[in-house]
Amino acid sequence: MSRDSGLTAYDVAGRYDDDYFADLAGRYRNRTRFARRRIANVRSLLPPLAGRRFIDLGTGMGTFAIEAAREGAFATGIDLAPAALAAAHSVATSERIAASFVRADGASLPIRSGSVDVIAGADLTEHLDDVTFGRVLREVRRALKPGGILVLYTPNRAHIFEWLRERHLMRDGDPSHIGLRTERELVDAVNAAGLRVQVVRSLPSHMPVWNILERAFSRWVPFMRRRIGLVAKEATT
Repeated sequence: MSRDSGLTAYDVAGRYDDDYFADLAGRYRNRTRFARRRIANVRSLLPPLAGRRFIDLGTGMGTFAIEAAREGAFATGIDLAPAALAAAHSVATSERIAASFVRADGASLPIRSGSVDVIAGADLTEHLDDVTFGRVLREVRRALKPGGILVLYTPNRAHIFEWLRERHLMRDGDPSHIGLRTERELVDAVNAAGLRVQVVRSLPSHMPVWNILERAFSRWVPFMRRRIGLVAKEATT
């Protein structure tokens, strides 16, 4: 769905039901190709996490709160959907991981200012309209410690698949993807919130053959850049 749809993040929130999160949880538990690639991509952006306070924003079924806690972080997953938190608790229990999960809106975080070392938003921003995204980024900046780190991971609007979808030449994607952005749009939004972008990286998808082509050509061919990885710091340091 294009970004001019007029929908907000709250309009599409109802799409995320028990079945949606059960599917994601199953992929994680079974360590499917999708789950392994997603974890590897995001982990390549994160600093060492042991002993740090880590927030997984829009945690879904808890992937990165669980992965961070496994590495020794004090990890909390935050999501607005009750079904997400139920799935996250279930997966964390089955994995024997002590991560915590809180129901909250990313645009109004129940977190003390300047108290978090690392915040990650993986497959989050594409579900946020521009206004909500701006509010979330300002909350992230408030919550981060001086020198704290934000990591974002999201599909790239400039990729050939999205280009074709916008022109109705390919089957429509996820209808909740109301906030797909290009690298430039993502960087501009993060900078506007007062954070300092450190790294912008193209990361491969999980799809066989395609990910080989993406690795080989994305450096020179923008429409082969499937996933954006961004790292930013709290800008007052």
